[in-house]
Amino acid sequence: MPERVLVVEDEPLIAFDVADHLRQAGFEVVGPATSVSAALKLLNSRGCDLAVLDVNLGRETAAPIADVLRSKSLPFVALSGYSSEQLPEIFQRAPMLTKPVDPKKLVHLLRGCLQAR
Repeated sequence: MPERVLVVEDEPLIAFDVADHLRQAGFEVVGPATSVSAALKLLNSRGCDLAVLDVNLGRETAAPIADVLRSKSLPFVALSGYSSEQLPEIFQRAPMLTKPVDPKKLVHLLRGCLQAR
């Protein structure tokens, strides 16, 4: 059974590109969600094994999603156009990729997260 990856990204083209690459790599994609509330609903209804979180979602950050994932001991990879020092603290300890996202690096990081569990 493939691992379920929650994808949270507010830019539709990036979200669908990331989701497509993850499916091609053998993951089951949950989402994509474009907001904190949509992501939390998906997390509660479908669950996930790990996640890809765009740190900045319009006027909000994905920190509440990261908090829930951490409380459930679920790993995540952060995506951002900013350096890690500029991000909320919860993201500073997570693996991070800068945008534009390199799909091969993303898949590699996600697989590394799964192996580290």
